[in-house]
Amino acid sequence: MKPKKLDLECVFSINGPEGEEKVIYYMDTVIGNYFTVDEMRFYIQGEQDASKYYHANWTIAAGLPVTAGLGYVLSGTVFSFAVPFVYLVSTGIPAYKIDKDKIPSSHLVTEPAYVLGYERTARNKRLFKSLFTGLVGTAIGFTLGQDLIK
Repeated sequence: MKPKKLDLECVFSINGPEGEEKVIYYMDTVIGNYFTVDEMRFYIQGEQDASKYYHANWTIAAGLPVTAGLGYVLSGTVFSFAVPFVYLVSTGIPAYKIDKDKIPSSHLVTEPAYVLGYERTARNKRLFKSLFTGLVGTAIGFTLGQDLIK
């Protein structure tokens, strides 16, 4: 087997064969570790919960018709290339809501580190889905507009 190199800056802890945990993370504001060990546990839990429970499917349902329509209407202009990016920015405006019924413990929403971790992952999921949907919708609308113009 080929040994793999692991970046210890991305490791929080290591669990041994007996189940004991050795925490690698330490708080050091000089290198950007602003959270205490307990706060970082909440932050990681927030990221994991958002990854599991936050889907942002509304960005697809709303984005395809909107961006396809704008791509169609603007197909003869240079402005059609701005549609996906305008949609991307507009989907970043609404707040990220944590569904208390889906997460393991509802008290976690009172922990600022948990909320930051949740929002970071939720924001990334929403923005990537929005960009992809905006590009696909605009391409569909642009293609339909070009076919009908000819």
